[in-house]
Amino acid sequence: MRTPSRRAVVLGTGGSLGYAWTVAALSTWQQHTGHDARDADVIIGTSAGSIVASALASGVPVDDLVGHLLEPRERPSSGETRPRRRGARGGLPPMPRVGPGSVRLLREVVRHPRRFPPLAVASALLPVGRADTSGVIRLVSSFAPETWPAPPTAPELRIIATDYDSGARVPFGREGAPPASCGEAASASCAVPGWFEPVRIGGRRYVDGGVCSATSADLLLGSDMPELDEALVLVPLARRGRIHLTGVGGAADGLFRGMVGGRSAREIARLREAGLRVTSHAPGPEERSVMGWNVMDARRQADVVRTALRTTAQWWSRKDRDT
Repeated sequence: MRTPSRRAVVLGTGGSLGYAWTVAALSTWQQHTGHDARDADVIIGTSAGSIVASALASGVPVDDLVGHLLEPRERPSSGETRPRRRGARGGLPPMPRVGPGSVRLLREVVRHPRRFPPLAVASALLPVGRADTSGVIRLVSSFAPETWPAPPTAPELRIIATDYDSGARVPFGREGAPPASCGEAASASCAVPGWFEPVRIGGRRYVDGGVCSATSADLLLGSDMPELDEALVLVPLARRGRIHLTGVGGAADGLFRGMVGGRSAREIARLREAGLRVTSHAPGPEERSVMGWNVMDARRQADVVRTALRTTAQWWSRKDRDT
């Protein structure tokens, strides 16, 4: 009798539109392989991926997430008001505060310049954002239990954030990590520097886990992880194929996605060297064209989902695709 493969699912950072792409890619991957992402032995989520990871670990079907994104958004009726929240309008952040976001992190960079990736240095220089991540907490808390999901009833769940004063990568859910609910951890993982306020947990400030790594796929090789046979790694902020967008925004998007994809590719290479079978995927030219350069513009989510449901289904079916 064949022993079932022990599988990990790694979901990377990607903003509002990367979230939409991820749930579409997961949905079509499930249809193609017959696997259910909720049955993974390990799930790692970073930033937007942390919301999907929390949902999967809490038993939410991927297609429920797809359906939610495709539902028409209700608008307040005449005279009805909603709680005011400091967030993005038209895909743009509120004006940030003045001054660098983390002087302590800048000091650490000066002392140990080779220890930190470029995004960590940039995040320390960016001013503190004014938007809040309360929407993430409300969303994740609507389906995730107050206690952290854990084996044997749930996968090993890791939500990745960055300590904003030390630059350390913090995998919430790992033994020794600060105690937090899925909602708190996901809100910290989604706190993009310069856009959102850092999230305080246990007296420390945390920002987006993508500052350290877009996927943190290398954590699958840690001593706290079960022995694994294969991994699915989705990298919505990387790129597959040629650069599609034009102009300054397109050049910046291509450069940034290339940098993100390069680090993720190195992590994936380490997994393969360790003997894991890795399937990875990132948005292609058509999907990136629909996304545009601003992945935080949630107004495009439904369009991204519709496009990605078609393009990722085609990709999984290709015999010559990269694995």
